[in-house]
Amino acid sequence: MMNRKPILLVEGDARDRDLFLEACREAGLGQSPVVARDGEEALRLLSPPLASAAPLHPAVVVFALPALGGMEGLRRFKAAAPDTRPIPMVVFSAARNREDVGPCYAAGANAYVVKPEAFSELVQTVRTIDRFWCGLNRLPSRQKLASVPVRRSDVGGAGNRPAAAVSGP
Repeated sequence: MMNRKPILLVEGDARDRDLFLEACREAGLGQSPVVARDGEEALRLLSPPLASAAPLHPAVVVFALPALGGMEGLRRFKAAAPDTRPIPMVVFSAARNREDVGPCYAAGANAYVVKPEAFSELVQTVRTIDRFWCGLNRLPSRQKLASVPVRRSDVGGAGNRPAAAVSGP
């Protein structure tokens, strides 16, 4: 098996975090996810302040909205640094309301996954996330994308395009 990039899990709730990690073990993922307890910690992992520290290069970021501070947190995360824009963001939420999905995509999410209630379904969901985002999906180089200008039309709901937040009216 090739050397795969890890999942970055951003989850503030200790119980949900432990369940996700247990599901990853049960699913037989080659490596454990890197864990951040909130959006600020995740941003520090992706862009460490020390030049000597290597930034994390995850295949995908899976997060619960409360851990990131809601939609504003997602927008900030996508706009934090040009080289992190291409990292896919998967919202992992207990909310089953269809009206919650649109704002997540508008804020820059690449996918919205409802947390399964049964552990066996969670294991299958983790396998699916890993298979697609860490196995099949290909990301451009972070360094190359950092130099690509972001057009206003690329902001939010970007699908496969890089997304960034735009200030102002």
